[in-house]
Amino acid sequence: METIDLHGITREEAEETLERRLLSAFQYGERVVRIIHGQGKHSAYFPVLKSFVRRWLEESEFARTYVEAVYRGEDGSPYTPPNPGETVVRLKGETAIGADEEIDWVEEEEELIARKQAKKRKAQARRAAFRQPYRR
Repeated sequence: METIDLHGITREEAEETLERRLLSAFQYGERVVRIIHGQGKHSAYFPVLKSFVRRWLEESEFARTYVEAVYRGEDGSPYTPPNPGETVVRLKGETAIGADEEIDWVEEEEELIARKQAKKRKAQARRAAFRQPYRR
C-alpha cells in the first residue's frame, strides 16, 4: 500500500502532491493508497488538510477519473484499522483488492494486547524487585 504523508505542508502543496503521487501510484499499478493528513488538531478553526483532502477526493476531475472508492479513516477500511488522521483511497483498475477480501485485524489486535500484557508483567516484576530491601 502506497502512503502519502501530507503533514506540515500547505493546502496548495497538498493539492499538487496528491495529484502527482496518486497519478504515479496509478501508473505503477498501486491500487490502494493511504493519505495521512492528520486530525487537524493544530489548525486554528477546523482541520484544513483533512477537509481539503476529502473535498478534493469527492469533487476533483482527477478523482472522478482515477478513484474508485474513498474510505474515511475514522470509519476504517478493508485495508486499515480506524484512524481519523488518514483517508484510504482505492484507485480504479483490475488488480484492486475487493471489499470482500477484507483484512482480518483480530490477530494483530490480539498480538498487540499480548505484548502490552507482557510489558506490564515485566514492569510489575521490576517494581517488586526494586521495593525489596537490599540483602547481602
